[in-house]
Amino acid sequence: MNSQELRQVFIQFFEKKHHTFVPGSSIVPENDPSLLFVNAGMNQFKDVFLGKDSSFNRAVNSQICIRVSGKHNDLEDVGKDLTHLTSFEMLGNWSFGDYYKKEAIEWAWSFLTETLRIPKYRLVATVFNEDDESESLWKDITDINHAQIVRCDEKDNFWEMGKTGPCGPCSEIHVCLSDEPINFELNQDVINDGRFIELWNLVFIQFNRLNNGELEPLPNKHVDTGAGFERLCAFLQGSQSNYNTDLFLPTIKKIERLTGIAYSDDDSGMPHRVIADHVRTLCFGIADNVFPSNEGKGYVLRRLLRRACRYAKKLGVENPLLYECVSDVVNSLKDHFTHLKDKEEVIKRVVLAEEESFLATLSSGLQMFEQIKAHLVAQKSTSLSGEDAFKLYDTYGFPIDLTSILAEEAGISVDFKQFDELLNKQKERSRKAASFEQQALDNAQQHVSHGQFDGLDLHLAEDLNIAKGGEARIIHDRDEKVGMARHHSATHIVHEVLRRRLGTHVHQAGSLVDSHRLRFDFSHFESISSQEQDHIEKEVNDIIQSNLKIDTFHTDLESAKKSGAMALFGEKYDKDNVRVVKMSDFSVELCAGTHVQNTEMIERIKIISETAISAGTRRVEAIAGTENIKEYLKKDIRALSENMQSQLEKYEKKVSKNMEKSWGDFSDKWQECSNRSIEKCDVGEMEEYIRKIKNCSFCILIVKKEQYNVSSFSLTTFTFPSHSTSDVSSCNTTLSAVMVLSS
Repeated sequence: MNSQELRQVFIQFFEKKHHTFVPGSSIVPENDPSLLFVNAGMNQFKDVFLGKDSSFNRAVNSQICIRVSGKHNDLEDVGKDLTHLTSFEMLGNWSFGDYYKKEAIEWAWSFLTETLRIPKYRLVATVFNEDDESESLWKDITDINHAQIVRCDEKDNFWEMGKTGPCGPCSEIHVCLSDEPINFELNQDVINDGRFIELWNLVFIQFNRLNNGELEPLPNKHVDTGAGFERLCAFLQGSQSNYNTDLFLPTIKKIERLTGIAYSDDDSGMPHRVIADHVRTLCFGIADNVFPSNEGKGYVLRRLLRRACRYAKKLGVENPLLYECVSDVVNSLKDHFTHLKDKEEVIKRVVLAEEESFLATLSSGLQMFEQIKAHLVAQKSTSLSGEDAFKLYDTYGFPIDLTSILAEEAGISVDFKQFDELLNKQKERSRKAASFEQQALDNAQQHVSHGQFDGLDLHLAEDLNIAKGGEARIIHDRDEKVGMARHHSATHIVHEVLRRRLGTHVHQAGSLVDSHRLRFDFSHFESISSQEQDHIEKEVNDIIQSNLKIDTFHTDLESAKKSGAMALFGEKYDKDNVRVVKMSDFSVELCAGTHVQNTEMIERIKIISETAISAGTRRVEAIAGTENIKEYLKKDIRALSENMQSQLEKYEKKVSKNMEKSWGDFSDKWQECSNRSIEKCDVGEMEEYIRKIKNCSFCILIVKKEQYNVSSFSLTTFTFPSHSTSDVSSCNTTLSAVMVLSS
């Protein structure tokens, strides 16, 4: 059974049991600051578990999960074995206060043994030590061999999503890798000793873990199950390796072709596995608008890409390779994850740009590491200092985990504590450098220029008598407010035009708006040409002149999204009350800022710069308003004029200095030959005369400009000693003397 068939069979099995199919969510958690990435199929159902949403009581879906950080972190194991992945697909069925343990166990056993026809003698069920009910159900409603039911402790059979949130006991189903009947005693240690692989986890959610660690009963009991899609594929396709399936083999075969090195399931195949896995995770991340960067989710992707580059280098690859594997990943998943196909070209371009950037520094970084290693060997030391590790990180862009890998291979330990101290000091310096902000009565304005203050806003006043519930009047600067609104509305138009011209991968990565300008940061992987900037500016101004009406209204988050409103990446929204800014049919965004009433009030915009602020992130700066643009252009012309004048003065001084030196040299030569005779000749005799004097080291030809046009006569046929062929045919006709010097 291929992967596409397995996914469909699973979904259809539970749809027949009255489950609603719910498409998998983005890998970026929505309104959940506790998670960096979606790491379980139930993440999108958290509100349903907590009783805040009751749209359905049974669900089935397929969800991509990423586990590279926090409690659930599989990164270090990826490539070392044949099963661990940084991104994996979880098949799941859920009950929200509906059925419970009996149905969950019965249906899981039925699907595995009847639908997929997995031999019953190879399956083992585990239950939580304190969960007598689940053990009894396994014995009563299935025909599993009772000896193949194993009790386990909290470590393996009590499921928690994170430090807080829904949790509960679980029952896992494992398959024995050997095709022989199980004829040995089973216990928790045996289950975990490598002879079995977990296929499915049935979680019985009945508690909510609080911040203080205590468990409180949930209003209703729920079921959350997760079946490892890649592991099921491997078993059904006759392999013990996730990588020997139709999900990964096309990518691995591409790596073999590009490197000329065959893949193997042993340690020599680790680079192939790492590259295939990491490229797949990069595809899912970039398709959901997470771009490699130096912080947060973007930094996770950057680490994965650089780690994969390192393993590509182990295969002897010096040029970009990862981007060439993108199409193979997309083709293996496009039938179900259609957005990957839509974003394929964007993914390839982002990966290529990031690869090229890193490879440019990788060689120099490796050289630095080799120097450090050689020094340690000479000193008979096996410990790399945190200072050296930080230098590799800060100067050469080496992630600390890459340094750790290199050190581990060389038998060297790393002082991670010192590294963390240096890194925290750097962050503290950066924080302090940007910690002081002030604005006039910002918390009382309808819109501030950028973000929010981290903490309380404090306004100081002297001799001010106010009472609770009293009235206050705020007098604002009208020009300031109009300018702010003009630039804010212009930002929305710029955003939409960028998406239409450059691609839907463009998303806001930051912005600043004030009364005189706008600054818009966005996800994009290459510079924008001057010609393209002109097209963007024209299109924005065409929209402005269209006099589109700008409406604002409040609604709930779900309704806003259904209306097409674009939410900003990483922004947190009130689920029940959001503000929507709609510009006719051109743009719809969630926004709490001040805007003009129609686009014509913006008047026009002028793009003044386009730069990179990090790999994968660009910045456009622009100004809006006719008078504002005029004032900017005046200043720009004035600055240009002053710069040109300054450059001209420098040039004049340089030319004057050079002329003085040349004339000084000429005077010295003139003085040297002042006692020599100066012969005269007519124009017609000049060529003959030059032949006579061709061996002299210095001569001056005096030519009367009214008699002879220098530009019509060439000396190219005369070669002077130690001097290249001379040609004065281009000399100005006003010259009255030609000086020919030999070296």
